[in-house]
Amino acid sequence: MPSENPRPEKSEDLSYVRKWIKRGLSKDGKTLDFSKKGINNDIAIELAENISLPDIEILYLHTNKIKDLGLEELAQAEIFAPLRELWLYENIIRDEGVVALAESEQVTKLRYLSLYTNKTSDDGAVALAESDTLCNLETLDLSFNRIGDRGACALASSGKLKKLKTLHLDANRIGYEGMRALANAQGLPALCELNMKYNLMDPEGLELLHESSKLNSLPVFKYDNHSED
Repeated sequence: MPSENPRPEKSEDLSYVRKWIKRGLSKDGKTLDFSKKGINNDIAIELAENISLPDIEILYLHTNKIKDLGLEELAQAEIFAPLRELWLYENIIRDEGVVALAESEQVTKLRYLSLYTNKTSDDGAVALAESDTLCNLETLDLSFNRIGDRGACALASSGKLKKLKTLHLDANRIGYEGMRALANAQGLPALCELNMKYNLMDPEGLELLHESSKLNSLPVFKYDNHSED
């Protein structure tokens, strides 16, 4: 059965890119859907080198096979410069790719970043927390990754993510130290929603979350509150 998204083995023929754009670009030219295309590093590099769409604001790259090298190339490409939303969930992105994204000069307009279900750990979370170019980010989804206490502490004390309103940290490896930092979240003054269910079962850390006046005053705060069982 022929592939739904055929592409050549070599980069001499880029007609598949034009076909993908034709099928995936919204009528208003602001949304481009490249999800579920089987995009790996080689294809990501071809896209980075051959696409410039100055009017797109939303890019769906989720549910592909992009690894660090592919994201490193994309992060420096013109296609990222106008984006307000970037959906990268369900790829194979580790810390190196996230660091490249956090250090990119092309992401200054980004408001929404989804990286859930990748392989990002503490180094990636620290890079996001310390990014000078992600200062306009309002929503960050890092659920179902490998972030531990160091990454959680960096996010909680960021100081760079001053506009961040929504933070998803479900299903990571956050324990007592990370929970203690997030209970204060001093570096996230605009935070309105925190999701961090299915992390480590640390009774003392969970108690700090339970007693946090800051977190319990948020419109949305979800964690493993066993006192309600």
